[in-house]
Amino acid sequence: MQSDVTIHDLKCVIVVAQLGSLSRAALRLHTTQPALGRRIHHVEAEVGVRLFYSWYGGVQLTESGKVFIEEILKSVDHWERAAQRARNAAQHRDGPFQVAYSSFLSPELLAIISDLHFERPGDPVMKHTSLHTMGMIRGVLEGQYQAGIGYLPNSYSELEARELLDEDLMLCIPARHRLFHLDSIAPQDLEREPLIAVSEHALPEVCKEILAYFEVLRIDLNVIAQPFTFYEAIHMASGGKGIAMVSSGWSHLTKEGIIFRPLADKLLTMKTGVFVRRDNRTAIVNDFQNLLWARTEKLRNARQKVTLGSHKGDV
Repeated sequence: MQSDVTIHDLKCVIVVAQLGSLSRAALRLHTTQPALGRRIHHVEAEVGVRLFYSWYGGVQLTESGKVFIEEILKSVDHWERAAQRARNAAQHRDGPFQVAYSSFLSPELLAIISDLHFERPGDPVMKHTSLHTMGMIRGVLEGQYQAGIGYLPNSYSELEARELLDEDLMLCIPARHRLFHLDSIAPQDLEREPLIAVSEHALPEVCKEILAYFEVLRIDLNVIAQPFTFYEAIHMASGGKGIAMVSSGWSHLTKEGIIFRPLADKLLTMKTGVFVRRDNRTAIVNDFQNLLWARTEKLRNARQKVTLGSHKGDV
């Protein structure tokens, strides 16, 4: 049977599943409950199975419904991304070269990015936009930005990432803390210490890597806050709230009442890279990547020397 289920029908199913109520979903979607119910029944008829069952005045997904939702979330997301890419492609034809970058990047790297521009006659003007990492990735996926700069890893197969910097994870320690006078901090030293960690909302993949690292070591982290920027994390540490995790690019900041110390185990680092869509490897995108690589060479070499020097000191 030819299916005539629309994207709006699928969005209705998603909203009902999220809210667990036809009445609340109808309000969210600006429709009536009977009209919404007809759309849900229409989708169920096309799929051939029940997706919902009644539950204490609301609705819950059946087991088949849970499987269905898992797939249509991807389908609706891809449709919306495709539509946005089409709109953005039309805008980029004669417009500026759009670059997004994470607000978490180190001040030195931000300074390089803010001064970045094409120098050849006829090249487009470069426009920079600061976002959180997931917003930047989403924008590149949708084609709103031709390139993005943020923290790795990248879990999207549509994106290609080129590593720019590999920085040590640093700990910002407040004065009068018991670890303040140590030259480096062992992972075990952080057991149950009040910790200002990397934001799982701004940097979910980085946060996942850090938590997995300590979980393998069976170290119980006492995360009391996950601020949206490293600057905010450092400010909280200077106020004595706890130990803040930051990248080494922020450790040059001088602020009374804090000190920066590396994690003794150098396996845990924070990598910065440039993201582009694999299907958007145009000449101007390649030129941008090469330009960014050349402009960050001095900073990259300086970071490498610091890392090598700290490793020698550990021997």
